[in-house]
Amino acid sequence: MRTIRLYILAFIVLASVAKAQDMHFSQYYFSPLSLNPAQTGNFLGDWRISANYRSQWREIQKAYRTISLGGDANFYPMNQQASAGIYFLNDKSGGNLIVNKIYASGAIHKKIAGINLNFGIQPGVVMKRIDFNAHTFPTQLNWNKGQFDNSLPNYETNVNQRRTYFDLNAGVVASVRVQKIETAVGFALFHITRPKETFVANNNHLPVRKLFNFDVKYHHTEKFNVNLYSMLGTTTKASDWVTGVNAEYVLQKTPFFNNAVFIGFMWRDGLKRISDAAITTAGFKYMNYTFGVSYDINVSTLHTATDYRGAIEFALIYTSKNTRLLKKQIPCDRY
Repeated sequence: MRTIRLYILAFIVLASVAKAQDMHFSQYYFSPLSLNPAQTGNFLGDWRISANYRSQWREIQKAYRTISLGGDANFYPMNQQASAGIYFLNDKSGGNLIVNKIYASGAIHKKIAGINLNFGIQPGVVMKRIDFNAHTFPTQLNWNKGQFDNSLPNYETNVNQRRTYFDLNAGVVASVRVQKIETAVGFALFHITRPKETFVANNNHLPVRKLFNFDVKYHHTEKFNVNLYSMLGTTTKASDWVTGVNAEYVLQKTPFFNNAVFIGFMWRDGLKRISDAAITTAGFKYMNYTFGVSYDINVSTLHTATDYRGAIEFALIYTSKNTRLLKKQIPCDRY
């Protein structure tokens, strides 16, 4: 009986871990340091701060909540662009599984034959914990009171409640603009070191997760842009595929930024699974700030429990002005 209970506990914990391993944002393009380490410093400006908040399945008692905060900056040693940043993520899932991740992020940027190439690496530490006192086990049934009492011993001695490990990610991004079309392609590897991750006494290791993203921005006119997004993450037999489009209307052009509003629609599914969510997006850009909000409409079989209500998400990015001289112009009088 005890062995069965242990297997059940392991299944619950590892299922939660599998979900936590693939922590994601619907507006993944507004979380650059979690998308790809090569996105570190891949922006026009001196420094940048990004923040994201996601609350999923609030209608279910043990819902998911994810918060992230990141910052990165550009440097130019020997007239070459290099970038550094730091990224923090806190996730709570299953009501009691807490995950904290902190990564240092670095990247270098080159332009070769008109193509912008970005290479990044991201070492970090992951800390996970679960509190058994917040749960009850079969042995904690108080027969006198007819109810479970978590102050009684649970006899689960082979299960740890904390796990800390080193993690490593790396990636590359290539982008180019041809007339009105701006294209970017990215590829990243996560958990390269395949860290051991388990609360129970086994040798479970995280598999390497691969992530591809493809973005196209079409500058239709000076006032109207169309942004196409697609991101595919795969690990062993699991996959997460998000594709969508944002339509952006420019209200005002300034020397450094464009003030604009945007609205869009995205879809999430997988390579070998049924559809998961329809996602609506909206937001604005004002001076140094970019703000986005999205809502996931749950269309999976879980919709019977959630009543089609999925996740709400907020993203905020502050980008400083670029103080580096990009173009030089020498006046010349004509005689």
